[in-house]
Amino acid sequence: MHFPEPMSSVVPGLHGRVLAVLVRAGQPLTGRAVAGLLPTPASPSGVHRVLDDLVRNGVVIATPAGRARLYTLNREHVAYQAIEQLARLRDLLIERIKAEAESWEIPANAVWLFGSTARGQGDADSDLDLLVVRPDDVDDGDPRWLDQLDTLSAHASLWSGNACEVVEYSAQEVRDLVRHGERLVTELRLDAVPIAGSSPRQTLNRKAG
Repeated sequence: MHFPEPMSSVVPGLHGRVLAVLVRAGQPLTGRAVAGLLPTPASPSGVHRVLDDLVRNGVVIATPAGRARLYTLNREHVAYQAIEQLARLRDLLIERIKAEAESWEIPANAVWLFGSTARGQGDADSDLDLLVVRPDDVDDGDPRWLDQLDTLSAHASLWSGNACEVVEYSAQEVRDLVRHGERLVTELRLDAVPIAGSSPRQTLNRKAG
């Protein structure tokens, strides 16, 4: 999955990127405004050509506004729901990971997304990085615990198309990282996306433990 513009994973090229902007906007935009909202720059002329094509296919509605045109997605088009779902691929992935983690026989103290994918910068070649905090009373060699980690990693890879790397720490190891001021802790405080269990704010509190 291309995390900055997940729709382009299924609708490659500028068409998918323009559609994603229109879904997120939820309001009429000029072609220049659409171009300005693209995470990866594209020429206004190229954006206008794509918008004209989408208008011809009825997916987008163009409304005159003085010398400009305002573009909105056609919510009555049969493709609208599919477009909206594609624009939410990252959110849907996180929801799936959350549902699996919360179904574990041995609950984790926390599961977070971190690294480039958490920052929305990862592409199809980037790892999907998950940090899992193991309860202190669970042995790191418990077969049931290890099976949960392996299954989540395999599923997340299938769901996203990205290799999934699971980094695991016990709750005590996390407290030690916080106490020693490790760089990873700073990165997690800035970028980690909570998925299940305690949030980074709760877990990485300097006074914890």
